[in-house]
Amino acid sequence: MKTDATQYPWTEELEKTVVHSLATSFGLDFLLFKDKAGGEVDTINNARQDIWASDKEKQRYENREAYDSDKYHHKHIKKEDSTYKKVGKQDKQTQQNGRLHDPYRDAEMARNDPRNLDHVISAKEIHDDRGRVLSELDGIELANQSSNLQSTHESINKSMGETSIDDYLAKLPRLIDNNEKVLARHQQQLADMPRDTPAQRHEARKLEDKIRKKEETIETLKSVNPETMRKRDKEAREPYNQQVNQEYYTSSKFLEAAGGAAAMSGVSMGTRQMLGLVLAEVWFELREQLPKILEEMRVYFSLDDFMTSIKKTLQGIWLRVQSRFKDFLISFKDGAFAGVLSSATTTLINIFATTQKMAIKIIRELWGNLVKAIKLLIFNPQQLPFVDLCKTVTTILSVGAATVVGSMIYTQLLPLCSFPFGSELASFVSALAVGLITLGLNYFMLYSGLAKKLWAFVDSIMPHAASVRKFQDINAELDRYLTELGRIELNMDVDELTEFSLQLAICNDELQRGLLLKEEIEKRDIELPFEMGNRASTRKWLASKGK
Repeated sequence: MKTDATQYPWTEELEKTVVHSLATSFGLDFLLFKDKAGGEVDTINNARQDIWASDKEKQRYENREAYDSDKYHHKHIKKEDSTYKKVGKQDKQTQQNGRLHDPYRDAEMARNDPRNLDHVISAKEIHDDRGRVLSELDGIELANQSSNLQSTHESINKSMGETSIDDYLAKLPRLIDNNEKVLARHQQQLADMPRDTPAQRHEARKLEDKIRKKEETIETLKSVNPETMRKRDKEAREPYNQQVNQEYYTSSKFLEAAGGAAAMSGVSMGTRQMLGLVLAEVWFELREQLPKILEEMRVYFSLDDFMTSIKKTLQGIWLRVQSRFKDFLISFKDGAFAGVLSSATTTLINIFATTQKMAIKIIRELWGNLVKAIKLLIFNPQQLPFVDLCKTVTTILSVGAATVVGSMIYTQLLPLCSFPFGSELASFVSALAVGLITLGLNYFMLYSGLAKKLWAFVDSIMPHAASVRKFQDINAELDRYLTELGRIELNMDVDELTEFSLQLAICNDELQRGLLLKEEIEKRDIELPFEMGNRASTRKWLASKGK
């Protein structure tokens, strides 16, 4: 039978989707989830952007020990125990041998070049690194590893100060320009200086020496090789970041935080899904009963009748909820599993990039539907044929896609709806959008002409598709034959047989069973070889069979 837009149950399906969305994604989320940028677990990536999941870690960073340059340069440590001093001594010897390479200039240092030992990643940067503080590693030890120590020309080291290499290279052209301006002033000053007296000539020689040093500084700064300098910075940062990440992400602090956040998300998501289903059932019962109550009260209002109607309605709600108790438990379990996975996914993403509030909600909604789809694909509880299984999974995924769009709409609308009941209006509009998109996608992907051709093609290329359809037809024909045979041979309708079986099962004693059997035998006009209810007749028949 052809299914077109006029035959599709638009109103009913739209109501179900909107009610479910209002009761879950846009109704209970604000009570059960407090989404914030960066998620619920601290990560190195987020901490370095000053985004903290816990106030405790933020306070620990803000209350860190003040930076002490002497400690980081091992000025209070004996030479034999100081990595900084050992590396400096080794580089001094290598320079005297003419083999000390300066990667900042990509050149060998001359024996008489003024040399400084530089922290590639500055000691101040390491001390103030939020990621390092979060991992609880010692900054002095990290700063003074051989991978982070590099000898270079004194002019470069002093001009760098505590800036990073990237920042230094960015300001280097301006630094050279400033030095050239100072040089020009000195040269002009020298040209204007008198040299008549010994004192004047002494001052001129001092200025000439200053000019010579300034020229050497400018020449050294111009010799900086940005490519090899950045390469050396990368070589220092890779082991540094690896140590920080490994220390933190394998620590009990991170694992406990991630596990706790996942568990909390699982409980909240499971609760949301279960309560949403309960609220939806309550609404459907109220929607059915309230018009009847109002109609009765409109004709004649009686407080007793009104209270009785309300009581019946509440009983109906309770019965409706009871009848779906198993579904509620399944919904909680699926929701909890989805919540755990969404939390783990959010934490994993935050290790590399900071997630925003909307992204966290989208991840949660996607997992809520993906769990259902994956569960259906793995277990297929209804034993659906492959094509029907694909259609059902497509329907679930379309709900997920629609919810993602609805979540984006909600995020954009919420700041605009600052008036009274604005958040409720934003929720309703978003839920309505989810419903309309879901229905549109479902109709297109299941019932449109293009979709029918696609599903027919998939069905045709399935292995043994013809054999499966053949056996399905045989099975249907066999069912029909057995039904007809039951009617002909037993003179009993299948429905009547089912009803008789149920009545027989609920009998509490032999007397009730006997009366029911006697009534059915008389109704069917069945001839027995003994008189039912007469013990003597029954014993006589049994004795005759024993001979």
